[in-house]
Amino acid sequence: MKLKELKKLIDGCHPEDLNNELEAIVISKKNKLFRSDSVRVDTDSGRIIIATKDSEQFKLNKKNADKELEFASKMLSIKSSQKNKDISA
Repeated sequence: MKLKELKKLIDGCHPEDLNNELEAIVISKKNKLFRSDSVRVDTDSGRIIIATKDSEQFKLNKKNADKELEFASKMLSIKSSQKNKDISA
């Protein structure tokens, strides 16, 4: 899946679904399951990074996910202000 396809999938979500928490469910080769809510989309590399609760990276991954979201919010704000400038010009 490409990032633009993920964006399209999210854009097409029912508004109620947008408030759901993300949870990763990973199924191993031997059909073992693990779940985690430490899910991060790394937009630079196109990776989804998942950390298990017992890993050293769990809290860091959640923190980095928040940073990705802050960056995305800033980018949306910049795009919005540029759009408004273009409209008023």
